[in-house]
Amino acid sequence: MSDNLTRLSENLFHFADTCNVYLIVDGDDGLVIDAGSGAILEHLEEAGVRQVEWVLHTHHHRDQCAGTPLLHEHGARVAVPEYERHLFEQVELFWQARRTFDNYNDRNTFFSIAENISVDAVLEDYETFQWREYQFFVLPAKGHTLGSSILIVQVDGRTIAFTGDLMNAGGKLYQLHAMEYTYGSMEGILFTMQSIQALRKRNVDACCPSHGDQIADVASDIDKLERRLMECVNLSRGMRVSVRDMGVPESVFLPESKFVPLSRHLLWSGVWTCSNFYVILSDSGKAMFVDYGHSFWPHMHIGPDHDGLESMRFIEHHLDELRDDYGVTDFDLVVPTHIHDDHTCGIPFLQRHHGTTCWALAEVGQVLADPAAWTSTPCTFSKPIRIDRWLKDGETFQWEEFEFEIHFAPGQTEFHSVYAGMIDGRKIAFTGDNYFLAEVFAGGKAEMKPYQTTVLRNSFQLGMHRRCAEVMRKINPELICPGHYDVLPCVKQDLDAYCDFIARKERVFGELVGEPADHYIDLFWARLLPYVAVVEPGQTLEYRLLLRNNFQHPVSYEARLLAPNGWRVSPEFCGLQLDAGARGEMELTAVAPNSPDNIRRLMTAEIKIDGQSQGPFSEALVTVRPLAAKGAQ
Repeated sequence: MSDNLTRLSENLFHFADTCNVYLIVDGDDGLVIDAGSGAILEHLEEAGVRQVEWVLHTHHHRDQCAGTPLLHEHGARVAVPEYERHLFEQVELFWQARRTFDNYNDRNTFFSIAENISVDAVLEDYETFQWREYQFFVLPAKGHTLGSSILIVQVDGRTIAFTGDLMNAGGKLYQLHAMEYTYGSMEGILFTMQSIQALRKRNVDACCPSHGDQIADVASDIDKLERRLMECVNLSRGMRVSVRDMGVPESVFLPESKFVPLSRHLLWSGVWTCSNFYVILSDSGKAMFVDYGHSFWPHMHIGPDHDGLESMRFIEHHLDELRDDYGVTDFDLVVPTHIHDDHTCGIPFLQRHHGTTCWALAEVGQVLADPAAWTSTPCTFSKPIRIDRWLKDGETFQWEEFEFEIHFAPGQTEFHSVYAGMIDGRKIAFTGDNYFLAEVFAGGKAEMKPYQTTVLRNSFQLGMHRRCAEVMRKINPELICPGHYDVLPCVKQDLDAYCDFIARKERVFGELVGEPADHYIDLFWARLLPYVAVVEPGQTLEYRLLLRNNFQHPVSYEARLLAPNGWRVSPEFCGLQLDAGARGEMELTAVAPNSPDNIRRLMTAEIKIDGQSQGPFSEALVTVRPLAAKGAQ
């Protein structure tokens, strides 16, 4: 056997290459974890292997996968981490899109390969990949890269974790610069701490990293690395890892954030979380979540550290604490306050892995259930959420020993609700992103006053926030649990100030534009659904054009689709009459060309108001792909 190939156990081999390559053997077939240069092909016979059937990757860097095309040419199929798929099969597009000048993105995606690699399967977070008798559990390992994964499997009676470049033996990082995600920041430290804590809980027997020696004393090395990372955190003075100033030292909520009990049955995630979420505890051991998003803000990647083709990745948090410290046996229910991804991205995980049900206001649920259709509105999460119960405005519902009411409260977004209920003797309102405090200067001094958030692209209309004011007065809570920042006691003077702010804002907005004001304020008086679609050649695509009449008189609307080249649409206009303030919709049909081109293209709707063309006002995005490639958007 050559010096480069080492037998670690009966069916597990290590091959020294540009990275550590690992080979698992079953009979005369093999599976490789990370490919390196591909040189292992020349040494398969020494391990008794005739054919490599699969290459599984922990992450996308060139030292891991430069040889993958060679293995693929010899019959191996390729599986890659879910959140780095684009850096394998669309890497050429990535290089076209990656910013070079004025770049504030410090992430190490610059170590991506040059040419596309075909992908046969994705390694989905918290799922298993099976090959023969081997079941690989995919544990997120965000840190060295955003999409890295750990692969955990039983080999020869031992639980082995293939950890990529998450950590090295002796409790060290492989590369410090990989911790820098945005310009001058070290968010990778935070991500790495979360990943090694998740690894610790798996109680593996050994770790096989991508570089350096095998890690035999896993718990001890994790302890060492955690201590060293915390020393880096405690340097402070610009060495921030959480990006936002939380008002408390990072050492308070790191290495692992904990709940803040508000009362016996009510837990708060704490001001340091990306977006507040709350857990109501029943005496039966069940838990009800109000929202469930990211643990920390750096997981958002919405600034210059976003690489364009990737999608938001959720990492599990706080659930072990609920089990271990609060005796929760059933993650029973989640109720989202509104649609935004920072509040909802954990819900698909709860549903898929814990059987959690989701109840939502109908106006909110329609977006969560079909995000691709509605993603013209900001902050939609890519994964659909199953709505198990559709709630109505003003409805009262029971969960365990608690009774709640839900109200339609179109505030920061049109698709928003407020929940309220009595918990441990206090009237609590879960207000999502509607109600916050801001510093106001009056009479020469600063005061904290409540306000209603406004985002015009969230399909704002005058009158929406008046409805929010009415809801808050009706609820009249004692404690407000908002979607961000600290929880707030509430008295009549606060509600008066909140309602006064809304009235003043509406007056100012109304005076800024022509009449009718809503027509010039409402960005989505016309909306085309679905906004994002992937279709097969020749497929018929049915669009819904949603319209709302902001005029004070009946209006005649006409519309037709303006399609990309090769698409077939009717040149005729469809018509709809709407009374003042009314809403309606039209159905418009397009037929895809017979040849796919895998390019995202723009579909628009030309709209006329009382015969006057508004041009191609509403848009949607569509891609024609062959059936086999449809899963990757």
